[in-house]
Amino acid sequence: MLQIHVLVDYYGGKKLHQLAHGVTACSTMFQESGAAPGMSGYVNITQHRGGKVTFTAEDAEDSAPSSAFVKSVKEIPYDLAVLQISKVLASPEAEAPVAAPAPVNITELLSKKYCKSFAGLLAANADAYSTINATKDNGLTLFCPVDSAVASFMPKYKNLTAKGRTAILLYHAVPDYYSLQLLTSNSGKVSTLATSNVAKKDYSFDVEKDGETAELDTKVNSASVTYTIKDDDPLAVYAISKFLQPKELYKIAKDIAPAPAPEAPKKKKTTKKKPSAAASPSDDDDDDDSAADSPDDSSSDDATADKDGAAPSAVAGGSEDEIKFFSSISVVLLTSSEGLRKFVFG
Repeated sequence: MLQIHVLVDYYGGKKLHQLAHGVTACSTMFQESGAAPGMSGYVNITQHRGGKVTFTAEDAEDSAPSSAFVKSVKEIPYDLAVLQISKVLASPEAEAPVAAPAPVNITELLSKKYCKSFAGLLAANADAYSTINATKDNGLTLFCPVDSAVASFMPKYKNLTAKGRTAILLYHAVPDYYSLQLLTSNSGKVSTLATSNVAKKDYSFDVEKDGETAELDTKVNSASVTYTIKDDDPLAVYAISKFLQPKELYKIAKDIAPAPAPEAPKKKKTTKKKPSAAASPSDDDDDDDSAADSPDDSSSDDATADKDGAAPSAVAGGSEDEIKFFSSISVVLLTSSEGLRKFVFG
């Protein structure tokens, strides 16, 4: 009935009173939709004497009263005109009840479009299927993992309890209709059917825009919308790249990330205090002291030579090379034994 009241041509108040031959027929949205049989989607506009203008549906009965033009409410020349008329147009075809659309079979719909495995999980879970099926006519957005994603997740799915399996299936259904445009323009947290069916549990996830599509983030994993299976208010169904894992059933990503390896203990630096020459002899000095404290046979020979006066004569009357040799030794011996120092210098 609404479509018969929308003309597909511009008619402002001025044009209505300047009709060629005083009458014309105009197509309506009802005619353009293809639902109107024959010419039943046309409206006849007639200009009468005295300036009166009336509207009559093409298929109206002869006894049906016409509707008169009252006033122009809003006009945007040649684009839009909103007119007030005296009564609703009578059109038997437009008033005929429209057949209700065939009920949507969720599992059959999913099986035809990339989600046969997920459809099988729903069909095998009476609680999840009945809840989703009862919601689809009042507004529902369903995200179905593609077959490869279901196959990868099956080991984890089999380890869930019966209650956990129902919850995770309902987690993929949002109790409201979201077109893809709404998903990408209204990013944020959304509740799921699992939210209202599992006591004291959140079971929500975040929707974020990802280029021209949407990404669903559960805090455990994320999945992208890869294909639109059905988008017809009140039902939208989208194929997604991964099986959604709620944080209520699995650890969030940051909790299961491997801990960083502990740092190797730093080697403690030991600083060796440098001894003074007089108070604490060096390692080389220790060796020299050992040699001085435990003289070998040659030292005894030197002592004998000292008694005989041979060694001093070597220093005093020896060659220049011999004098340099003993002078170089004296630098070392000065830091060692007082007795040896006396031996060299007499």
